[in-house]
Amino acid sequence: MSEEVSENKKFASKRKVNMPRVLTAIIIVVAILLSIYHGAFGLSILFAIIVIFGGYELSKILDRPKTNIGSYIHIVLASAPMLFFRSGYATENVYTIGIFISCALMVYLIINLWMNPIAYEKFKYFFTFLYWGLPFGLATYLLFHTNNDIQMMFFGIIILLWTSDTMAYLTGKAIGKNKLFPSVSPGKTREGSLGAGFFSVLVGIGFAYAINDNIPKWIVIAIIVWIIGTLGDLVESRIKRVQNVKDSGSILPGHGGFLDRFDSLVMVIPFLLVFDYFF
Repeated sequence: MSEEVSENKKFASKRKVNMPRVLTAIIIVVAILLSIYHGAFGLSILFAIIVIFGGYELSKILDRPKTNIGSYIHIVLASAPMLFFRSGYATENVYTIGIFISCALMVYLIINLWMNPIAYEKFKYFFTFLYWGLPFGLATYLLFHTNNDIQMMFFGIIILLWTSDTMAYLTGKAIGKNKLFPSVSPGKTREGSLGAGFFSVLVGIGFAYAINDNIPKWIVIAIIVWIIGTLGDLVESRIKRVQNVKDSGSILPGHGGFLDRFDSLVMVIPFLLVFDYFF
């Protein structure tokens, strides 16, 4: 009887929802809505906050030993692409080259999930610049060099990322049994990932209908966000595991730090910019 009670407690514990995580996610969505309301300027401010805090958190992960000057260098290098692509010096050709450089790095990081780990600290500043700074720099360029529809696209992408992450968590808690990638992220399950994909496509269809846009296009975007976003989360988990760090930070209750929260977004941006470039 006691063994049965113990098993029931374990079952209940597994199914218990992390409320701080859910509440933080809601606050993040509200902040994103306010950013969208203020157009390209509002989104660029949101990206700048993500970049600055993410750069600082990367310094904690990559610097051995950690120093104040090192933190400043990481923040400056993470912010530099946004400043450059917001300036008048950035051209469309530079933007195009930047997209493919960013995609190439992300593809390499994804492939490296199945390879020997990278010695990140050996090129830590360059890594911060390319991995964290460049995608948001490219996104900033697009925000200020296209029509207002791109703001709605970013809004949809962020909503889809939030949907994918939340539904992966909830589905995994409810029915998750088989580990997705246990050597990198033991908490993720295949069932949770499939749930994330299913609900992402549903939300993508609903979003396309709500803004009167092309439904097949948003189905493709939802699938890209689901797959690449999941891989982005695994890449960041791999970086922390290699550097022997549990969380990138603690500023976002239930989510860790900005790297933990926006690792999927930074991975998704280059691929969706390629999609936007061709389609």
